[in-house]
Amino acid sequence: MTLAQGLAFAIVIVMMALFAWGRWRYDLVAAVALLAGVIVGIVPPGQAFKGFSADLILS
Repeated sequence: MTLAQGLAFAIVIVMMALFAWGRWRYDLVAAVALLAGVIVGIVPPGQAFKGFSADLILS
């Protein structure tokens, strides 16, 4: 396992533990996990919020 894989796995484990704990809101947990991914370098900063700008096709 590479360092990036280990970091990603650790972030997911902590995120799932926080979801299960239920003390923090789910959107806050997701935002913290995304921010942690950017900080440790497994998510490129320019791509971090790209999913929020996706065009929606409504018919």
